[in-house]
Formats: sequence, C-alpha cells, structure tokens
Amino acid sequence: MRRLIPIAFSSLALTACLSEAPQGIAPSKPAHTTVRMDFEHRPLPEIPLPNDIATRYDETSATGRRVNASMIAPTALESDIRARIDQLDGWGLVQPISVPFTGPIDVQSILDRHRDADYDPSDDAVYLIDITRSSPDFGKLQMLDLGNGNYPALTEDADDYWPNDPRGNLLSLLFEETDEDLNGNGMLDPGEDTDADGVLDKPNYLPGMHPAMDDITARADALMTFYERETNTLIAQPVVPLRERTTYAFVITRRLLDADGQPVGSPYPFVHHAAQTAALEPLPEVLPPGVTLDDLAFVFTFTTQTTMSEFSAVRDGLYGLGVQKALGEDYPAVVDTLEVAKDTERLQSTHIFTLTGEEFEEGLRLLNSTFRGASDGSVAFEQLMEANRYVDYYLMGSFDAPQLFFREDPETGEPLRKNDQSWPQDLDRVPAPTRSERIYFTLVVPRKEVSARGEGKPAPVTILGHGHTGNRFDAINVGPYFARHGLATLAIDNPGHGLDITPEQEALAHGLLDRFGIGPFINACFKDRAIDQNFDGMSDSGADYWDFYLFHTRDNVRQTAVDYMQLIRVLRGFDGTRRWKFDVDGDGTDDLAGDFDGDGQIDVGGDGPIVMSGGSLGGIMSMLMGSIEPELLAIAPIVGGGGLGGVARRSINSSSPRDRPLPAGFGPMILGTADEEGTTALTMLVPNINQRGVEIPIGPVEGVMPGDTMEVANLANGERECGRVNPAGGVRAPIATDIGDPLEVRFYRGDVQIGPDCALAEGSAAYATVDSFTDDVTFQNLSHAAGEPLVSMAEGLGLRRATPDFRRFVGLAQLVMDRADPANYARFLQREPFTYPGTGQTTGAHALMTTGTGDLNVPVDAGMLFARAAGLLDYLHANPDYGVPDNQVLIDHHVLEGVDALKRYTNPEGQGVLIDVNDFSGDTDYWAGRTARLDPPLRSGFGAHDVLGGFSASIFAYGSDRGKHGFDGPGEMIDDGRKRCREQCPADSDCGCDTLTIFDVGNFHYNLAADFLASLGTRLDPNACHARGDCANIAPPPAPRTSP
Repeated sequence: MRRLIPIAFSSLALTACLSEAPQGIAPSKPAHTTVRMDFEHRPLPEIPLPNDIATRYDETSATGRRVNASMIAPTALESDIRARIDQLDGWGLVQPISVPFTGPIDVQSILDRHRDADYDPSDDAVYLIDITRSSPDFGKLQMLDLGNGNYPALTEDADDYWPNDPRGNLLSLLFEETDEDLNGNGMLDPGEDTDADGVLDKPNYLPGMHPAMDDITARADALMTFYERETNTLIAQPVVPLRERTTYAFVITRRLLDADGQPVGSPYPFVHHAAQTAALEPLPEVLPPGVTLDDLAFVFTFTTQTTMSEFSAVRDGLYGLGVQKALGEDYPAVVDTLEVAKDTERLQSTHIFTLTGEEFEEGLRLLNSTFRGASDGSVAFEQLMEANRYVDYYLMGSFDAPQLFFREDPETGEPLRKNDQSWPQDLDRVPAPTRSERIYFTLVVPRKEVSARGEGKPAPVTILGHGHTGNRFDAINVGPYFARHGLATLAIDNPGHGLDITPEQEALAHGLLDRFGIGPFINACFKDRAIDQNFDGMSDSGADYWDFYLFHTRDNVRQTAVDYMQLIRVLRGFDGTRRWKFDVDGDGTDDLAGDFDGDGQIDVGGDGPIVMSGGSLGGIMSMLMGSIEPELLAIAPIVGGGGLGGVARRSINSSSPRDRPLPAGFGPMILGTADEEGTTALTMLVPNINQRGVEIPIGPVEGVMPGDTMEVANLANGERECGRVNPAGGVRAPIATDIGDPLEVRFYRGDVQIGPDCALAEGSAAYATVDSFTDDVTFQNLSHAAGEPLVSMAEGLGLRRATPDFRRFVGLAQLVMDRADPANYARFLQREPFTYPGTGQTTGAHALMTTGTGDLNVPVDAGMLFARAAGLLDYLHANPDYGVPDNQVLIDHHVLEGVDALKRYTNPEGQGVLIDVNDFSGDTDYWAGRTARLDPPLRSGFGAHDVLGGFSASIFAYGSDRGKHGFDGPGEMIDDGRKRCREQCPADSDCGCDTLTIFDVGNFHYNLAADFLASLGTRLDPNACHARGDCANIAPPPAPRTSP
C-alpha cells in the first residue's frame, strides 16, 4: 500500500470549520462537482497542493509556517523524507499545483480559455495571484501552464526503464495511455489489469482523441499533461518561478465546468476553507478585470519557502558579515597549496609549480590520444594542439572551503544517512556548523602576447564548471581554446567528484608521461574529492550528486555554489600587495599572492574580470552563480537548466536521473524472466550508485505461466505488490523497503488480484513461494549465503510509472529541490538585481545561454524555464517575425518537446529530425540540405542591448539533427564530414575529402562563447568566422619558447 508523503493538517485547519459562525470572503453557490477537500481519505488526504492548510504554525520559521507532513510511513526511508519536508518553511516556487475534484471536469473549458499564445488572462478559468501586500508583485497575475507546452512529459527510450515493464509502451513516465477496459463494461475484470495496480486504467487523452498505439505522433498530441483522469485532478504550473516567502491565491472561477457543463464549486459554505479567511483578505481588491467575488468557485492559498535569503546569509558570512560571519573568520580566502608540476631535474627548471604549454605539449598529445581516443592528424586533434600554443602555463593548487553538510557524524565518526548529509534549516537566522574540505583547482593561463597580461593586468578568468561525474581536468581540454581569446580558465572539482580511473589507468598515465618530466603533474590530477561509494576500493566521481536522496542532492548543488563563492574570494584576495607562502620563482623568498609564474605580476584575480561557463552540471552551476554572485560579469552556460525536481521525468541521462533517483523511487523491483526451457529466474533490481541498476539473482521458479500473478510481500512493514506474468513469461513488481527487510515472493495461478494494494481473491493459494536466496549473493557491502532468508538489498519507495503516486512524487521532488534550482534565482541575473545586505554588492551579469537541440539529458524545457525566468526568452510579447512570442515559436515548432521519433520534421529518407531554429550555419553544416531550418531564423538578443547595457541571448546548438546533449568538440564535425565523404566517395575518385570544410558546430559555439566572455558580455556576433576559427580579433599563435 502506498502512503507517499501524506500531508497532515494543523489544529487550526481542523477546528476552523467547527468554530461558531465562520466568516469568508464570499459565499459559495451550490455545485454538483466541487474541489475535493477530503482530510479523511486514505492512504492520502485529497486536497489541493500546495496549500497552507497543510502547514503548521512555527514562530521560529521565517514565514511563520512549516510544511506539516505526517511521520507515519511504511519505511524508514520515507519517514526520513517526510521529517525533512516537515522542516521546510513553505512550498515550492515552481512546484506543480494540483487540484482534485469530486468528479470529472469539462476539459474543454480549460482548452477554450487557456490556449492564448501570450497568456491573455481576460477569460481564464483559473488564476494565480500574489496577495502579499509587501510583495513587489502584489496583485499581479502569475502566468500558468495548463498543457500549453512549457512542461512536456514525453521522453525517448520510454521502454528502457528496466525489464518486463508492463507500461514500456507509454510515451511518458507520468501519464497512462492504456485502455484496460477490454469489454467496455467500466469494471476491472479478470485478465484486464495488465500492470497489476488494481485500477482500471484509461488513456489520459484529450476529449475525443483515440489514437492508435502505433501512431506515436497522434498519441503525443492526444496526451494530457494538465489533467489526470484517474483522480479528476487539474495540474497547473507557473510559467516562471514565484517569489520566496510570498503568499499566493489560487483562484478557481465558475468558468471552470464539470462534465455536465455546470460550474464547479466549493465544498464549504464559502468559496474557501474558513481557516484561510484572513490570508484571503486582500483578494477582493486584486481580482482580475471582469472577475467578481460572485464569479469565484473556490480559492486556496499557499506560501512559498525561503530561497535567496539563505544564500544571502551564507555569502555575506563568507565576507565576515551577518549571522554566518564565522564562515569568513574560520575560512580565510587563501591558496593553501600549489602542487609541484614537474620533475625539475628532467625539465631543468626552478619554476616547480607551473607547466608551460611547451612542456606539456607531448603530455597533452598522449593524454588525449590514449584516454580520449583523439586521432593524431585529425582536425580536432590538431586544433587542440595549435590552441595549446596560446597557453602560457598549466597549474594546480588548492584552497579550503566551508562545507555546510557533514558526511560523518561529528561525534561518532559513523557515516550519516544520505538525507542527513544536507544543510541545516534557517541559515538566515541560525549560525551553521561546518567542516573544512580541501578543494583542488586547475588553472590554465594564456600567453602574455594574447592577453591583458601583456599590459601588466590580470588575465580575465573563466571559471569552468564540469559535468556530472566529470572533474576539473576539463580545464586542460577547454582552457587552450579559451586562451586563444585571452582568457584564463579555472576549474575545481564539485562535491564528490574527481578522476575515477583504475589503478591500471593511473599506471599507464605515469608510464606514458613520467619520461617527459611531468609525473608530478599527473599525481596532482589524482588529488580530488571523489570517494568510494560502492565499497569496491575505488572512488566514484559524482556517484551521489544527482541522487534519489533529494535533500542531499539539493545541497550538493548549494554546496557547489558556496565552493565557487570561496574560489572567487580567493581570486579577489590577490590584491597586489599581499604575499603568500610560496616561492614560485625559486629565489628563496615568498612571492606576491596571485603571481603564479614569478614575474612580479598578478596573473589572474585581483581586480581583474571574472566570468563563468560550463556544460551540463557546469551549465546549471553557471546559471545559478550568474544569478547570485555579484563578482561575475558574464556567463555562458551550456546545456543547463532549471526545474531540477522534474528533470528526471524526461531525462535519459544514464548516469543521472534514470539510473540513480528513479530506481530507488520505482524500486527495489522483483523481476521474473523466463528462459527457453520455461524456468523463471527471479532477480532483485536495485540502484547501483550512478550506474545502470543491478539485478541480484534470487533463484529459479518452475511452472510459471503467462497470466499468472506474482505477489511480493514485505514481511517487515506489511506492504504487498503484485505483478502479472506477460505472454513472454516476464513479470515485475516494485516494493517499498528498507535495507534488510524480509521478503517473500509468491506465485498464483491465473489472475487472482481483485483490487489495489495486491488484494487477492479469497481462498487464493500460492503454488510457489520463494523466501530465501538460492545462491550466494554480494552487492556492494552486503552479502548473503545460499539458503539465507530473502531480504531487500536496497531501500526504495516502490512506486509505479504512470500513476498518481509517481506524479505526486515528481511534484514533491521539485518542492525539495527548489532552494537549489537555478530557475528560482534567475530573476536576479538581470530583471531584478539583488543587493546583499552585508557587502552591499549587487548581482547582474550578461548571459549567453546555449541549449542543445533535442537534448533529453538536461531536457530542453528545463533550459527554457531558466531562460524565461531570466528574461532571456519572451513569453508575453509577440515577435513581429512570427506573430507570437519567441517562447511560443519554440513550442509551436516542437523545440521544447525535442523528440525526433515523432517525425514532426523528416529528412529525405523519411527519418525524423529536429528543426534548427537559429540556423547559424546558413544550411552549410553536416546536415546541409537534409534537415529543417526555421525561416527566418530566431535571433532574439543579438540585435538589442540587454538591461545591463551589453548583450544576452538564449540560443540553440544544432549538435545533431536527431538531438544531442551539447555538441561535438572543435573540429570533430569536420572530421565526421570528411569520414562520411570518404565512405561515399567512389573508388579511384578524388572527392576532395581530405580538404573538405563544413560549418563546424563545435568551433562555432566554443568561439562564440569565448568571444562573448572575453568582451565581458559586450560583444555577441554570430559570424561564421567562429566556425572557421579565423575571426579577425583572434591573434596568431605566439612563437614557441625554447625555455620556460
């Protein structure tokens, strides 16, 4: 039985309806269908959420509230999640809003009123209104998505969510498409319940749509994302995030009709719960034009949680100010180590910390050819080696930064549960305990001939964020390209990240490179933050960063932001006078802090410009940091996004949501798979850090037939789940467990399930029971011998896809992730600069945001959420070239959807392709003449200054006509084009393949971003010279040096 995060209710809410003569803002009118406010419903109360009815008063909270989550749960895992939700001081800023009704509504009454391209509210059925009098948006309508296309649910590879999936044919994880009512009698008959959830499933399609299952495009168009038929629930989501610590009224008017065409209503004498009368006092004066109190059907309020106020306290604290001032006092902004980079006897140099571009040339060549598969002589390889000529030196060092979560109990030293590895609450009022962590950095500095260093100034520095499971080594491969533009590149490892290579690979690296005198540099590369998380003796980079343990995941992101803030403090600490503890030039005295090469000048930092870029996780962090860090002048995030809690509903990233959070949410699962002889092999699918889930063998079962029922029982908590054996002999069932819970698996002949929660027909007798392991099993640090009782080898919630429970979980995930979500801070990028009360510094950065066309790792819609929130993507005002806002242009051309299999556009062979909306190549790239291009191209942001006086834009990289997370590296597309040319060239013909040149997407975006950052956001020119790498402002490579 599922009891997913039930919400409890304050005594005020429960007693208000019993008080004498309750008052309200308006009386309700009789209605057959009302908003469901069922506090007694089990296993979950059914009320609209978010909702301040489901909070309790707490005078220690900044909002005066805490979410009131019941502590009763089937597993310790879920109890832990609830306990932490219970401490939140409000609801999500971009959390989906769900409103259940007592009966079906008329979906057409939503479609008729909520499909305006510019979100015209004049005839809307529902509204969201800011009713906090002190808010800058008091009385303003907040635009809502009700299936408008801003939050698509479709994903690719929807049949790849582990074996024997009874719903593997669905297009999404959220909504049902199966019609189980085979005989049309409206009842669940034996043999109809193919997913064994005890519910008669019906397709969640728009009215009048009945697409064939083999017509996936028609199914995609029919799928409803704003209404769930199974629970009669309306689902809305803010188009852009709301404000922190602000109360909103969700207003349902009588324009919303039920299935009989009659207005919906309130279950109370008034149009709201009596406990919310005081909160709704401002509403009558801010109702939209044309809406009166008499038009209201039902209203409820919710208050958003704290976001920026905590970051404000922490950042001011780093500068020794405010409640968290101990952060600055205890963690000085200094470089703690410079790592030895070379064998000075072999390289005959007194500069032990720096490795010049010339000294590293052969090492760079061998590292890329051996570990990255780069082909010597390829365009990509030669471009990297030429870019290395712009590098003055490479260097590694470290600094200490405060960590606001502990990995071990400070008193006992025992490892903490993952969700306990999270930040404390109320950071804007309560000093936080901290621990120190050593953070290593990699710095790539450009030659003086091509940078401001030639004028005695620090080079502008680009902080480079790496991707999930990546590491700071990215600076070595990106830094040379940025050096061509006079930019230094600086990267750190994010929490839990580093080089997770094998001892054999490490030995190979030394075998290749020690002979060049750079063995110490390789040693420094292996100093990082990665830890062993699966007990195999090797570190696992980023294995718990994007995790099912949402509070830990949330605070991995926030902690990364603090690490970058500390890094920026270190850079600003190079003030031109302070000395550090390093003798970098070998003369026996300490040198100027920030002078890494001993020439008497600060190389980076000081008062020099700081910008930021990065891809994937690095893009997410660039978005977040650009919004909250005043020292950043410009950012160029690549394939990042917001709405982090909902990313998992679409992401196909094999090292992030699909194979870390989801297996724990959907599992553990018991799988049964029949072999050729008819024996069913039982296995237990469990999460395996950030890798594909692992199937642990349980044992064989004989005699299992298609149509039989499998029951999985958790003997510790009483949870039971069923699965139906499919025609191929496969079966699966999830089960909510803690590690070590005793399990039994039972098989019954035929379909004996008669209802939800694996209710079985009376008298059902199992013909096979499995309650022990047949063989010895080992998983991570757990082992069980053959014959030992069957127990769960992992913990999980045991959810099912395409069910209301999973849909609710996605909403709660966003609630939890909100404090780390870049979209919630995007308003501070430019639209509403934030001034820190302690330092007095104000945010504001130019932004060139690049999203991957068809990206379903960090899905396109996640990027567009941030773009809308930051003001980079207009969703309200029509672009005269198209007659609709830019956001709607993207929706209309299926860019946010981003699924090529739907064949919205096709190539000459009839294969599905995605449209190139920017057409930077002018149809001269790898897919010239073979794909769809928007005409005229969408180029918003290029022709007008942003509000800060520079340029900002949201653009798309066309890295593949089928969709791609980012784009190939510089030169790689030319290499691919030449390879294809050779494959297609007739024998004995000269096709000119070796000199073929096409528009290189990697070159274009690297150079466009670097040029933008080098100009500090004052230059944004999509000239094709970026694809060739020959723009006039790029200096020729400096001559090689014969000595350091």
